[in-house]
Amino acid sequence: MTVVALDFETANQSPDSACAIGLAFVEGDRITRRFHTLIRPPEMRFDWGNIRVHGIRPEDVMDAPSFADVWDEISDVFDGALVLAHNASFDMNVLKRSAARFGLDLPAFRSFCTVSMARRLWPDEPSRKLSALATKFGIGFRHHDAGEDAFACAAIALEGVRAAGAVDVKHLAATMGLARTVTADAAPRKGGVAARAMAARGVTTPGQLRFRVAGSRGTPYEIEAIPNARGQLRLACTCPASRFRADCKHRAALRLGDLSAVVGLTPDIERVLAAVLSSPMRGAA
Repeated sequence: MTVVALDFETANQSPDSACAIGLAFVEGDRITRRFHTLIRPPEMRFDWGNIRVHGIRPEDVMDAPSFADVWDEISDVFDGALVLAHNASFDMNVLKRSAARFGLDLPAFRSFCTVSMARRLWPDEPSRKLSALATKFGIGFRHHDAGEDAFACAAIALEGVRAAGAVDVKHLAATMGLARTVTADAAPRKGGVAARAMAARGVTTPGQLRFRVAGSRGTPYEIEAIPNARGQLRLACTCPASRFRADCKHRAALRLGDLSAVVGLTPDIERVLAAVLSSPMRGAA
């Protein structure tokens, strides 16, 4: 059984806005390897409060892989695994919601929360925050870096093994009874109204719904065609103007048929724009 610690950072308050993921693998009494990557969220909307915590900005993830791309690389790790997380409800929710957003399946695995573990093993500690426990055990790490946080979580789990006199993390999870089976959120129904309407317009995959446009100074912004339950599509843009106005020049130009700003124009993008223009919403914000 694989034992791996998981940590996410998110771009905003939405659980499907993962912008970084970190993994730390535990074998016996050692952390043997680590994995970390930035992620391009499906909507490039970064809240200032989140940026202040982790320091990741939209320009940092512009060329990063999507969650679907990352999941294709790491999904096998989770099959039958014991997945550690500090405040596991947060990270499991991000994982489930991100998978559902892209229509991805989650393999069967169990989660183990190191916060719950700490409450049991060290009830007199004034704080069970990751940073507080890391300080207690002399674990050096950079807080709110997903890879570093996953490492600290794994190291704290190993401290739990020693405190409980367990054989390893798997034994600790079994004896404490804290491992929980993770059940995936329902993915969008393939036969739903929106899916049927998009398919009729030639829009068949989530990847076709996102592309980039170049701003007036060459800064790339992401455009997404978002379907509603009636199969209508609207365009959303990540440019600053979209935060303060009902429309922006990028969306307005696309609806007028001006594709000159589209980065890497493909037949798929043209099909998306044709679908938006044929929608009763006419691509409104």
